[in-house]
Amino acid sequence: MAESDDSAGTADDSSSVPATPGKNDYTDGRTLGEWESKYPTPARRCINQEAFFLAGLLIVLCCVSGLLLALSGQTVDMPLNSVAENASAKQNILHFDLKILTIFFVGCVGGTTFSIKWLIHSVAKLKWHLDRRYWRMFVPLIGGVYACVVLTLFDGGVIGVADGAHSRSMATTAALAFLVGYFSDGVSGLLSNIANAVFGTLEKK
Repeated sequence: MAESDDSAGTADDSSSVPATPGKNDYTDGRTLGEWESKYPTPARRCINQEAFFLAGLLIVLCCVSGLLLALSGQTVDMPLNSVAENASAKQNILHFDLKILTIFFVGCVGGTTFSIKWLIHSVAKLKWHLDRRYWRMFVPLIGGVYACVVLTLFDGGVIGVADGAHSRSMATTAALAFLVGYFSDGVSGLLSNIANAVFGTLEKK
């Protein structure tokens, strides 16, 4: 009886792990108790390098974005010496609007978050490889650029309502910038459609 009970328990335990990976399979194709990495040492070293790089980048970008959000709505004025020889000549003032910088860095935060998520997913599913390293490292910058472009199109009325810049708070702007950076792959298709609508298709030209 004891042996039959043990065998039944073993059968029940093995049936708790799906035999075929499905959409909601969180076992990553592993059996219970299989904890060792399936990647060789050189691959694990490269994965760790990417993980530390993206984690450090996320911390830096969050700090910069937080500082810019605290200063959002302000402008930085930098006086420029006039090239005129007259000492009483009026100085030129260079105005820096911190809003566009805030949008860029928050978009970079969204892109970095997506890169980290994809790194975790690809490693767990055994889809990680070196050839996508450049993609994972450049997605944060692409997310920041896309955030600036898309929100400028919002404010200009090309996308959404024309007076969006006046009715939208900075918190909402930052949230939109993060989403644009996070979903930069989908935004790329959106920008292609807009470019085709404005400039016409480039096929067969």
